[in-house]
Amino acid sequence: MKHLGIEQRALWLDAGLAAIAMVSLEWYAADPQTPGWPFAWLWLRMVLMVLPVLIAIRRVEPTVAVPGLILGAYLAVLVGQPPWFLYGGLVLALWSLAGRCRVLTVAAVVILSAAAPVLLELKRFSLVTALYPGAYADIGRAEAPLAVNSPGMTHDAWETIYFNRWLWWFSVGIVVLALVFAVVRRRSRAEAPYAWQRWADLRTFLSGPETTEVRDFLLAVAAAGLILTELGQEIFKGAWWSAPSWMPYGVAAAALSLAVRRRWPVVPVALLAVASLIANWQSFQPVFSLYLAFGLALYWLVVSPKRSRSLRWTLPVAIGVLVVLPVITRVMRVRYLQLIFPEIKRRGWDATWAGVLHNSTYDGIAAKVWPIAASLVLLVPILAALGVRQYRRNRAAAARETELEQAAEELEAEQVVLTERSIIARDLHDVVAHAVNLMVIQAETGPDLVRRGETDVLAGFQRIGDTGRRALSELDRLLSTLRDEAGIADPQLAPQPGLSDLSQLVADVSKDHLPIELDLEGDLDGPPEGQQLTAYRLVQEALTNVIKHAKATGVRVAVRSEETGVRVEVTDDGVGFDVAAARRGNRHGLAGMRERVRIEGGTLDIRSTPGSGTTVDAWIPVGGRR
Repeated sequence: MKHLGIEQRALWLDAGLAAIAMVSLEWYAADPQTPGWPFAWLWLRMVLMVLPVLIAIRRVEPTVAVPGLILGAYLAVLVGQPPWFLYGGLVLALWSLAGRCRVLTVAAVVILSAAAPVLLELKRFSLVTALYPGAYADIGRAEAPLAVNSPGMTHDAWETIYFNRWLWWFSVGIVVLALVFAVVRRRSRAEAPYAWQRWADLRTFLSGPETTEVRDFLLAVAAAGLILTELGQEIFKGAWWSAPSWMPYGVAAAALSLAVRRRWPVVPVALLAVASLIANWQSFQPVFSLYLAFGLALYWLVVSPKRSRSLRWTLPVAIGVLVVLPVITRVMRVRYLQLIFPEIKRRGWDATWAGVLHNSTYDGIAAKVWPIAASLVLLVPILAALGVRQYRRNRAAAARETELEQAAEELEAEQVVLTERSIIARDLHDVVAHAVNLMVIQAETGPDLVRRGETDVLAGFQRIGDTGRRALSELDRLLSTLRDEAGIADPQLAPQPGLSDLSQLVADVSKDHLPIELDLEGDLDGPPEGQQLTAYRLVQEALTNVIKHAKATGVRVAVRSEETGVRVEVTDDGVGFDVAAARRGNRHGLAGMRERVRIEGGTLDIRSTPGSGTTVDAWIPVGGRR
């Protein structure tokens, strides 16, 4: 977590505090005696159940955690849940807010967030009646009694909810505490990260591989809370009457196995399948959060294995579970159901007028067969997992194909270099061998020419000179082709130029009205001729590229001669180019520069991006020729 600036241990501590806060709410989620909680909208209770997760991100993005935790604390007050752990998480989030943001940001976030509950309290009656459908209070007159019109809600429960208010000094205390923290941990503009940096850290937390285990842990705890909230709604309606009191909590606890879904994906599939089967027997309505958790486990079972052959067992297991569930509900025997639901045995069996034994509890459970439609719907995450696997496989194949194409292009470029070098070597051999043979033959005729007279001797020497000059001209043509692979000849090059000739080269190029700054340091005559020639050719090729492609307005050439080697750096302010694309495009000029430096045992670094100019940096060691 170095890129977030947060230690893994600190993230796990925050995740643990968030889990404790969620458990404090889950403790009452399935208790129908909790004042107000069973009568509020289900979506409201489920939102409240997951808001403590924000404690886990309070170090990463406190500007999100603080408003969310204030909202969670206010909702907990409205539905009669104890908000003490939310208050504790809020204090920690305020401390993190003061450490991550400037004072003005802290004040703006806290004041706006803390003012919202106070403003909502001004519409207390409308808010409460909206959150508790069917309930109302006649408080038009002071002596008017409180009226209740919500099935199952007692007069005392309604009074408890209606008068359980958010006090204004709660908000004042939050603002004061935040400002004190802001003064203590004051952050300047330079110290506080920008909003886009905090959001980038939040995205890293939500999707980075370093926080995977933390996210899975929070997901498991939140899923258990959502399932228990839905089960509590069913219990309030009268369901689960034939199950032990601990069983709804056990069904919800099965979702905790999602924390190990990446390491042992079959474990959550097995546990959530059993939990879904029990919930189907006991609930009046489908427990959607439980089925979503079950679907996630099935999806991960199929999508998580990296090797293709693993589908030989994961896919049959996933489909087999969906096939077995409806079969179990149709063939389950009484003696096994009695072990799961002892209420069947406690009620006993009654004989009807026809003499048939009858047990109402068993009949109610046996009638709840697993719907085939549910298995078909749960096939969707399995199919989605197969689609994701195929997409990943295609993407990996495309990436591999791209790598092979790049490797092939690099091999082709190397082959081009080798081919050109072979052609030039053959040409050099032919030119030198032919010229030397002629010169040897003509020299061997020297004694005969001496006997013939001075005129013939002079003519012989003239022929030898002509042959040598033609050979030199051909060699110069071949060497010009080697050093100027772009096809532009440079007739002003002198044979074997060195560092002292760079001034003339720069002067010649700058005649085209391109300002060139030349910086020469050290003993220019000290390095051997080979290193001097290589440095000269690098500068020449770099300037040629600047003139042809860069569209630059200025160039700087720096050459420093040291005892151990020669450093060459050519920098321009031109349009730049994509170095990787140029390498794949077989740019012979760049390949020639690299080849020259490689022969001398040096290093060459070409840095450029489109629109940012180009820098050619080379180090040519003395005595480094390979």
